Amino acid sequence: MSKISIRDLWIILAGYLAAIHVGKLSAVIPILQQDLGLSFTQAGFSLSLVQGAGMLFALCIGALSEKVGLKRCLILALIILGLSSMAGLWIQHVAALYFFRFTEGIGFLTISLCAPAILKRISRAETLNFKMGLWSSYMGVGVSLAVFTIPMLLEYLSWQSIWAILGSLCLLIAVMIKQYLNIEPALVTQPDSTQAATENTSFWQIVQITLTHPPIICLAIIFACYTSQWITVTGFLPTLYVEHGIDLKVAGALVSMVVLANLGGTFGAGMLLQGGWKPKTLLSTGFIAMLCSSLLAFAASSWLLFELQLVSAVLFSLIGGMIPTTIFAITLRYAPHANAAAASVGLVLQVSACGQFFVPPLSAALISTTQQWAHIATVTACLSISGILMTLLLFKRYA
Repeated sequence: MSKISIRDLWIILAGYLAAIHVGKLSAVIPILQQDLGLSFTQAGFSLSLVQGAGMLFALCIGALSEKVGLKRCLILALIILGLSSMAGLWIQHVAALYFFRFTEGIGFLTISLCAPAILKRISRAETLNFKMGLWSSYMGVGVSLAVFTIPMLLEYLSWQSIWAILGSLCLLIAVMIKQYLNIEPALVTQPDSTQAATENTSFWQIVQITLTHPPIICLAIIFACYTSQWITVTGFLPTLYVEHGIDLKVAGALVSMVVLANLGGTFGAGMLLQGGWKPKTLLSTGFIAMLCSSLLAFAASSWLLFELQLVSAVLFSLIGGMIPTTIFAITLRYAPHANAAAASVGLVLQVSACGQFFVPPLSAALISTTQQWAHIATVTACLSISGILMTLLLFKRYA
């Protein structure tokens, strides 16, 4: 624990809480289909709509946060996310659900942009990979907590009340970060000339140099190939298990195992990077494992035992979890400018959000049309192969 401080933990906790808001919808899709009359395709769209803000604004918010102040943007993001979640108390129609999922996406996006940039500023070089491994686990921790605990809480509370409680926690974390996080001292560690150049770089210059930096573009596509298939698989697994006659609470527990396995990959990748493993090896291994395990979990579901399907899904999440830690770590290194770290992460997240926005509803439409869950394996296979090819291209040209 000596590698991280209390202020590091507040930042990482904000990411975990933001990820809970991403995962909370998949835990209640069967209930929303009854309460709001959602079709399966509409549920897929609701699942991906949280990425709408990232698809539209990630790069600009990342560049703007460097000029406005990372701490201010992080606090504002928590407030937006909290208020949007608390508004769940008044959701009665699909349109309202769509609107507040989009505004939640703005908060989630800004937290995802600002937190790693803040960690980079307040961290020593020898501890950065460890912290990036811890940070990169935010999706695994948050989504697993959501799909595991929410079905149990539904025994005592309505889904609207649960969302209001989660929103209140966001406001609490915002207060704690305002009180205890101070990143100003880290800003003066640069030489005066570098600091002056950083301060004089305009918003549009940051955007331009990020958009024209090929390694960041490659990393963005690679990350999109990972996130879009991971969110699709973990988002629809509860519904798949319920359709197979499994109780919602049991399905939530099983899916939480799948999501929680992601932590092993994210933590493990941080230690492997710290130990000298090559990013190319970790990325390629992650995609190959996702390709093979998704084929077993879905394409072979007609003859494979359910227990083995579950193990395959766990391996999908576990070994694939090496990808986000590696991406976050090397994105910060490949950033084209001293103050373009958040913008670089922003571009990576923007392209990733496009994938997460389109892939789940398209997958849902494909499943609804064919009535075959095995087609998810087709989607994941295409994305894994694309990720492998982009990884080879990145390290061949920009090693």
